Amino acid sequence: MTQNSGHERGTGQDTTEVEIGGGRAGVRGRRRVRRLLGVGLVDYLGVGLFVAFSAVYFTRIVGLSTGGVGLGLGLAGLIALGTAVPIGRLADLVGVRNTLIALHLARAAGTAGYAAVGEWWGFLVAVAVVTTADQSVSALTQAFVAELAEGADRVRTLAAYRTVANLGISLGAPLGGLAVGLDDAAAFRAVVLVNAAAFVLVAGLLATIPAPPARGAATRVSGWGALRDRRVWGLASIDTLLQLWLPVLNLGIPLWLTMRGGLSAAWLGALYAVNTVFGVVCQMPAARLAVSVRAARRCQVAAGALLAAACVLLWSAERAPAAVVFPLGVVLLSCGEVIAVSAAWTLSYAVAPDDRRAEYLAAFGMGRSVGRHVLGPVLITALLQAVGGVAWGILAALFASAGIGTLFVRLPPDHPAADAREV
Repeated sequence: MTQNSGHERGTGQDTTEVEIGGGRAGVRGRRRVRRLLGVGLVDYLGVGLFVAFSAVYFTRIVGLSTGGVGLGLGLAGLIALGTAVPIGRLADLVGVRNTLIALHLARAAGTAGYAAVGEWWGFLVAVAVVTTADQSVSALTQAFVAELAEGADRVRTLAAYRTVANLGISLGAPLGGLAVGLDDAAAFRAVVLVNAAAFVLVAGLLATIPAPPARGAATRVSGWGALRDRRVWGLASIDTLLQLWLPVLNLGIPLWLTMRGGLSAAWLGALYAVNTVFGVVCQMPAARLAVSVRAARRCQVAAGALLAAACVLLWSAERAPAAVVFPLGVVLLSCGEVIAVSAAWTLSYAVAPDDRRAEYLAAFGMGRSVGRHVLGPVLITALLQAVGGVAWGILAALFASAGIGTLFVRLPPDHPAADAREV
């Protein structure tokens, strides 16, 4: 998988070797990418273990109310948004890899704290640490990939990383689900501690990947930096809307299926499986469609159209056969997802200056966090309750407008991402 992600048509060479210069340097480059993919697999195996039963754990074992868990997660999300750019600036100053190692250790500490908390305030502290680290890890991993690869190889490496992440979650979630079946507090806490240990292992594995020294250039820049860049705001706003695909999948489709679909809740497992398999199989091909700025613009337009079409199709579940509408809707949603994600990688690289890359990618990532974890859940649940099926028409309009909006953001044509070879 990792080797194929670096191949170009018409050549038998690994493009990582071509970009770095061949020979021993090329071998080192490939080894670093492989190690990073190994890091991703361990990371998301741990995440998959815990995500399968986290809600059950906090309510049944810790004894928190559902409202208390929701409030804690919401506050943690706001804290994470407020710290994203400062953490990005720190990474530009002291080194992306070093900051990633510290963040994974913070995730380990916060996750281990889950096994010890017994009241809401302790839960809030632990979940704030974990959520803040989680959201910064995503942007800084993208920044670290930019230090290990060049041009089109960056997007291909990120696609391979996301594929490995999906595999990790797919393997870890069933194992975590076994703890729910045991219904034993000790088993729950043991899995939580295994998750924490996985993050420690991830930090150790990252420490073995050689990385360039910290630039230090960020200390010479004052002011708001990335937060004043209109291109970042424009792209982040568009990504906020396109990333609504996740709450549509996690909230909109389950709610709509029970409200209007005429199908049993047992269908949800199969629908999630379709999305997961699609992500594993199609993320790499989708990345090949978005390796230049021009191609990424087209991909975001296409993603907006696919996501809008998925919403229109789901809206038709009131009249059309639900057993056909829901699977096809998930397929269209999954197509839009993998294309939108790949396009966002290329476009965010295009606006991030090399000496402040982590800060800019962190600022861009704020839009993703808002769409997935703040705006999306509130908007989708409120719309479905207020206007029923018309909610899908509104969501379709938002997705379509987001795709078209990409065409109006001015991007630098001379950025390495813009010159990357299309495959």
